[in-house]
Amino acid sequence: MTYRGERSRELDTEQGRVFEVSKVRLAADGQVLDVLWGEVTSASGLDVGAEVQATASEVMDAIHDRAVVLALFETSEAHTRKRPFVIVLLPGGGERLALDGPAVQGQELVDLRPLEALEVGHPDNRTTQDPVYSRARPPIHAVSKVRLDADGRITAVLWGRVDPKTNDWASPEVVAPVEKAADALLARHQVFALFPSTHGHLPERQFVVADYDGTRTTIVLDGPATHEREVHHMDRLDVAD
Repeated sequence: MTYRGERSRELDTEQGRVFEVSKVRLAADGQVLDVLWGEVTSASGLDVGAEVQATASEVMDAIHDRAVVLALFETSEAHTRKRPFVIVLLPGGGERLALDGPAVQGQELVDLRPLEALEVGHPDNRTTQDPVYSRARPPIHAVSKVRLDADGRITAVLWGRVDPKTNDWASPEVVAPVEKAADALLARHQVFALFPSTHGHLPERQFVVADYDGTRTTIVLDGPATHEREVHHMDRLDVAD
């Protein structure tokens, strides 16, 4: 089996990622020094991982990479209001964080909950397990064969990790239940479908997670129906696989 995918294209955007800031530590001049933030899903607002303290430069890196970073303000009604962070250029050079839009009473940087120095997760206290903002490209997997149930839903895959820099497999293909591929997608990995062609197997569509029957999870191809590029056009796993 030959993987003939696209050559490496560096991930130059984090568009679609959303982070929420619950605490902030300010310098004497009001500039942001550190924040307590966590990544959330853009659709549901649910946490992707635990909150961690980050420097202002890390937050600006995320914004430069087109992530959305929101400040969370608690209200007297026990609800939260959100304002996006933006980057402001300083007259003498350099950058700083600010809140977007005109001033809003009770929703300014000084109104955010204060962050104490060297709290858990501060860059000076981090361990290798602490979540931090990273520009690293998410892992990429490719599915070359699928097993379908009577209703045409995927129940198992033949897949492997792909190295886009070498345009080849980074690990041997293995048969796995579809839940493994769904878990990878939920962890923000990319999973491509490989379609047979005269030039090998080409990654022309990506998978996304789907639920059915209320409790069961599978993966489906993203986007509208495409001629000869649907799940039933992929190679099939043998019953013995």
